Amino acid sequence: MLDWFRDILTTGEQNKASEWIVQLDKEALLRIEGRQVKLDFIANEEMMVSLLSDILPPEQYKKLEKRFEDDDGLDFINENFLFYDDEYGRYLGRLQRQRKVLAFVVMHPTRDASVLFDILKYAVEHRASDLHVREGKYVRLRIDSKLVETDFMTDSVFFDHAIQQILPPGKLDVYKRTGDLDFAWEEEGIGRFRVNLHRQRDKSAFTFRHVKSKAPTVKEVGLPEVLKKIVMARNGIIFISGTTGSGKSTTMAAMLDHLNNTSEEHVITIEDPIEYTFQDNLCFFEQREVGLDAESFDSALVHSLRQDPDIIMVGEMRNRSTFETALTAAETGHMVITTLHTKNAPQSLTRILDMFPLEERDTVRKSLADCLRAIICQRLAPKATGKGVVPVNEILINTPIVRKLIFDDQIDKLPQAIAAGAEEDMMSFNGCLLKLVNEGQITEETAFKFSDNPQELKMNLKGIFLNSGGGIIQ
Repeated sequence: MLDWFRDILTTGEQNKASEWIVQLDKEALLRIEGRQVKLDFIANEEMMVSLLSDILPPEQYKKLEKRFEDDDGLDFINENFLFYDDEYGRYLGRLQRQRKVLAFVVMHPTRDASVLFDILKYAVEHRASDLHVREGKYVRLRIDSKLVETDFMTDSVFFDHAIQQILPPGKLDVYKRTGDLDFAWEEEGIGRFRVNLHRQRDKSAFTFRHVKSKAPTVKEVGLPEVLKKIVMARNGIIFISGTTGSGKSTTMAAMLDHLNNTSEEHVITIEDPIEYTFQDNLCFFEQREVGLDAESFDSALVHSLRQDPDIIMVGEMRNRSTFETALTAAETGHMVITTLHTKNAPQSLTRILDMFPLEERDTVRKSLADCLRAIICQRLAPKATGKGVVPVNEILINTPIVRKLIFDDQIDKLPQAIAAGAEEDMMSFNGCLLKLVNEGQITEETAFKFSDNPQELKMNLKGIFLNSGGGIIQ
């Protein structure tokens, strides 16, 4: 550990600091009893790079090394990691940007490591997407879509400890009664996980899905750049749709990450469970988890309107009541971003209208025609390399033509409007698949599999396109 950095740690420990903040080209700070105290020390770029190369895990530093060279002054945040000092013990470190100032933030862990620490650490280091932990069995990881057995074996004592340590308060009775429980767990210094605890053959089992704590950028996920423009709308409602596991939460997180780095907004997220945790840069985030911080999606959404939000992100639109509140929020000057379990844009609108009795649908549809900003539908296709996935998107923008089609109840004509709307940043699934094939990101076989109209896509790949009247476009 570098001498100057250990001196800062020592000063903090002697003054019982709860947080250490080493800023680039600005005074280092300590947080002592809630107050920020400036130190007579300023770290320049060379010192900051030396510190990070010395203290970061090698894999994290490799990712950050190029970012130093290409730093655009916007997003620059890494996930929490653990480091140790022989005298003072464990610390959590994180590189982040606060109001465009790069800072290395250090704090004490809030709790001891759980019995799952070694298993979760091993899984993250081996880039596993999922972990299957069963009582009395070897732990299995899913790596590149394949199940891989590990040397970790569990027993009933392990499960008793794990359940006591990671279950949210008051949820044990729910699990005992129902045999299933969904929640989130963050193993400090390792990562964040979506967790399902369930019974099978009268024994307990965990399924963990690793969720990156740091929200990805639009570029990192491979999403269309137009999403940055869409999320900058001042009000209205944006739907992210797709089947389970299609990356809807990641897409929403990437859009909010862009906001965080470019605009000063108050963002409230309502989730079950919280997946990505946001560090304030320009935006001010409040994240509420249903069941822990709020009674329900609907309750949290209603109360959020009294909390002066600019943006409200609702993890899932589950019922009519929640949608009505979201629509009210959108109509009163807020931006609402939420998800739907639907396959395409027309189905998204139909699903919403189906929440209401027939006599109310005209009113709801006309309200939607006015406040809808976009519908972003998503699927995940395997990359041509065989490793990883790439998003396939359909994007509906509420242009004047689209608004009129919705207002006049001509939802069945929206696919033609999307196909003809490329100049207005719209994108059809086939248009996206064609682009991905031409870029070599996916194979033609994969494209046909994910297309709703493979015959049309086959013609497109040959350079043949049809206009809305069925004629060939040269």
